Amino acid sequence: MNYLVLLIPVLFSFHQIFVRLGSREAETISGIYVSLLASTIIFIPSVANPTLDGMFLLYMSLAGVLHFFVARICFYHAISRIGANLSAPLSATRVFFAALLGIFVGEYLTLRVVVMSLLIFAGIVLISRPKGKADAFGVTLGILTGLFSALSSYFVKFGNAVDYNPLFAIFLGFALSTILMTPLAVRKDLSHTKFYLAAGVTVGIAHLLRYVVLKDVPVTVVEPITSSYPLFTLLLSAIFLREGEIFTLRSITGTLLILGGIYVYYA
Repeated sequence: MNYLVLLIPVLFSFHQIFVRLGSREAETISGIYVSLLASTIIFIPSVANPTLDGMFLLYMSLAGVLHFFVARICFYHAISRIGANLSAPLSATRVFFAALLGIFVGEYLTLRVVVMSLLIFAGIVLISRPKGKADAFGVTLGILTGLFSALSSYFVKFGNAVDYNPLFAIFLGFALSTILMTPLAVRKDLSHTKFYLAAGVTVGIAHLLRYVVLKDVPVTVVEPITSSYPLFTLLLSAIFLREGEIFTLRSITGTLLILGGIYVYYA
């Protein structure tokens, strides 16, 4: 196995830690813009091998906007409101939404999907009230991150059916999302966004590694390992973000239930 795959969840987790640190120093909108710009720059070399088919551009543009623009706005705001260690497992519900969407497009409801759904739902309930009170909006943003990421995956699937050019597809998504974000950030103060810059670089490298390892490692191996990032986020936030994060038996149990649901699905 290509052991680079083990770096992917760690990088995704560091990305979330950097976002949380950045939210203490800068506006979230400014941070999103800087992180998108950094992620876009990483994939600029892919323009040397573009795919200019109209349907490919349409599908991958929709995928990119949903994942890198809409979902990132939801995720970064969720992290700023409820912290990294609660937002991470909520965003991992993308696996649940992907399975649910699959049923609507003709896939079968299996016992595995039912068990996964029950575990993830129980986890969300616990995370929603980690200390007996809820930030309903923050929790909703975390869950919406999972939903929009899952929707994005279906457009990626449609785009890949036209042509398989993942690096250019990622660049297209990041570049278009950066353009859409520019009017929102043009008058914002972009100073004190160094942690968001680090977040953009880190998550860009994580996406790059994910596509590199998928060339040799089966999706059924890569996805469960990638989806373990909430556990790493929990550990890293305990080390670097002890103050301001929520560590209770409810929140930790909720995280483990959501991860358990994901691994039941991939088992």
